[in-house]
Amino acid sequence: MARITRRTKQIWIFPALGLAAAMALTGALAAADKTRGFFPVSVWYPGGKARAPMLETVSPESAAVWRKDLEQIKGLGFNTVRTWIEWTACEREEGRYDFGALSTIADLAGELGLKVIVQVYIDSAPDWVEARHPEAKFVSSNGVAVKSQAAPGFCFDHPGVRDKILAFLTEAAKAVKGKPAFYGWDLWSEPHIINWAEVYYVGNLEHVQFCYCPSTQARFREWLKARYGTIAALNKAWYRTFRGWDEVEPPRYGTILTYTDYIDWKEFISDKLAQDLKLKADAVKAVIPEGVVTSHSAIPGMFSRPDWSGTPDDRKMADSVDFYGTSIYPKHAWTLKPWSPFFRSSGLDFVRSMGLLNRGFTIGELQAGYGVFGMKMSVPVVGADLRDWMWSTVAYGARAVNIYAYFPMSSGYEAGGYGLVELDGKVTERAVEAGRIARVITANKDLFLGSLPAKAEIAIVYNPLAHMVGGQQAFTSEGQSVGVNNVSESLQGIHRAFYERHIPVDFLHVRDLVPERWKDYKLLIVPYPVMMSQPHIQKLIEYVRSGGTLVAEARCGWVDERGFSSPIIPGGGLHEVFGCRESEIMPISKTGAMTVASADPALPLLKPGDKLDTLFFEESFDVFGKASRVLAHFENGKPAMVAAAFGKGQAVLVGSFPGSAYHHFKNPANGKFFAGLADWVGVRRPVDPISADPDVLIEGRILEGAGYKILIGFNRGERKTSAAFSLPAAAKKQAVRDIETGQSVPFRRDGDRIVLKKELAPGSVWVVVIESQS
Repeated sequence: MARITRRTKQIWIFPALGLAAAMALTGALAAADKTRGFFPVSVWYPGGKARAPMLETVSPESAAVWRKDLEQIKGLGFNTVRTWIEWTACEREEGRYDFGALSTIADLAGELGLKVIVQVYIDSAPDWVEARHPEAKFVSSNGVAVKSQAAPGFCFDHPGVRDKILAFLTEAAKAVKGKPAFYGWDLWSEPHIINWAEVYYVGNLEHVQFCYCPSTQARFREWLKARYGTIAALNKAWYRTFRGWDEVEPPRYGTILTYTDYIDWKEFISDKLAQDLKLKADAVKAVIPEGVVTSHSAIPGMFSRPDWSGTPDDRKMADSVDFYGTSIYPKHAWTLKPWSPFFRSSGLDFVRSMGLLNRGFTIGELQAGYGVFGMKMSVPVVGADLRDWMWSTVAYGARAVNIYAYFPMSSGYEAGGYGLVELDGKVTERAVEAGRIARVITANKDLFLGSLPAKAEIAIVYNPLAHMVGGQQAFTSEGQSVGVNNVSESLQGIHRAFYERHIPVDFLHVRDLVPERWKDYKLLIVPYPVMMSQPHIQKLIEYVRSGGTLVAEARCGWVDERGFSSPIIPGGGLHEVFGCRESEIMPISKTGAMTVASADPALPLLKPGDKLDTLFFEESFDVFGKASRVLAHFENGKPAMVAAAFGKGQAVLVGSFPGSAYHHFKNPANGKFFAGLADWVGVRRPVDPISADPDVLIEGRILEGAGYKILIGFNRGERKTSAAFSLPAAAKKQAVRDIETGQSVPFRRDGDRIVLKKELAPGSVWVVVIESQS
């Protein structure tokens, strides 16, 4: 027990302190290439046809059957197989490990020249765990203990369960240590507190939360001790009268008084998930230090929000592993139309940005076949889809692409779906196309691994705290945001305005608001800033004072990290930056308008009289700054947008949510407002794609390496068009070749730029490398 206690002390303090951005920066940018010089393009295959996370029992015939499958995978062009291990199957009896399937796959893969990535599933657990630790069940906020049915397993916060899981990981690492085929791990698929189980019997999942077991409550108390220090300080923050730490519990519902307790609880959950992942990573790294360690979310984090099952923060998770990534299912079970280019681009940019310090991210799961959920089915997945999706992830800087799955799901409510080949092994057209692209990526892996996406000079600030305004009530049937993700919609709308005009942007997590990071950006945009912590507001002020340009939407800093309202809005001293303060707030039923007042350098693409859509409410201002300028008015004549100089920088405050409005209504003026900001601050475009058909959207992405650039061009429209890609010439002499065909590509010079032309069919992709020559 003493050993467990020492480990517990190591766990509890770190999350409460947070992962300081400066700590994350230290050594990260200068770290050696974590990829080990390899670019995995894999299919999920465990040996046989069991669906993840289930496993087949190894039989005398297994090796021969599995070899045939692996030979087919290799023959298609894939360089890696992503197998999995699962606690229920691999430790049926306590302390007796069976990694026979894993060892067989690793040995066969080694013989065939394939690498192996091991996916780990702890979210289903053997029944002996309950017998040994009955108090380790997950417990909902309404007090219901969840009896595991293999899934969802047991709470990692229980010391006994945690020790068993870490021991399991250690033994798994020993099983593949020294095997030439072994490449790395994905230690947590789609992390949540509770996973792979829809536990409706505990109550309405809109209202319950996890986990309220004794171990998680104890861990939360240690987190609070590190945050507040004394019970008196906690009582002051929570407006409570606890006599000692043993009386403290996580909140179970909201009150009208304060919701600081709920904010703390959700922050603890995201800290805990990141630290749990770090513990798992440390366990396997202790055995195989060189193994690449990854994990991936269910969807890019910008599309999610705090929910009952526990939601990870992608940025925090990225600090715990070599690469953090996401699942991509553009044609999920209920899909009649696939993800739009705008939705997918914003998601990929988000995942890329959260892993910026890791110099890449992974696609943990890329949809292989049509989606199924009971009787819900998607439209078919075809080879052109895989071509588009695979090259899109590479274009945004992915360091691994893992296709889910080789065989369709053989059981469960997804039976028959998501397979690259048919369940009887018949090869499909999409399998051939995916394998062909895998072969191209493998042949050119040094080019892809040696390059990074062109640097962005604009960052959209991602502030998870904005989800929390109103506390727990905002997530109930009485709240205005049920079923709506206002934060995500604002992020998407702003991103789209730049995407349409080929201007690269990053998403900057508030934890990275430090000079080492913001010095790269000429412009920071803060969407939906209704709730921000005081330290982060001070960082924004410092950014402007030091010469940056800041643009913020309405009610910036209205509520702080405690859930308390600022006496002046914008809060935290931002009114001095903008030279104005809120005078009136007026809710609107659907959408309103603000009108551009006069020509201004901050609005280069707009002219007087242009109208921008407003949304949710309209915040008008009292303008007091001597250098402040009113850029737009509401229909009642009151100031709607104000610009001001501050320190060495400049700032613009908008009295509504033009980003979310653009996401919903696509008013061109809203898009021009954001895009014009790039012209105002002098942002460069790494490539200018031009379509002969103005109604066909062409996307161009640039990867930059030493002495070369990779251009990946996409026709995002539904018609064929002639596309031209204009980009700066990096040298007097350059050679261009098609990466897929190897053929030389003609180009013309236009001053200090080069122009490449290509006829692009709908949905097609063009991949070329531009190399400088001496």
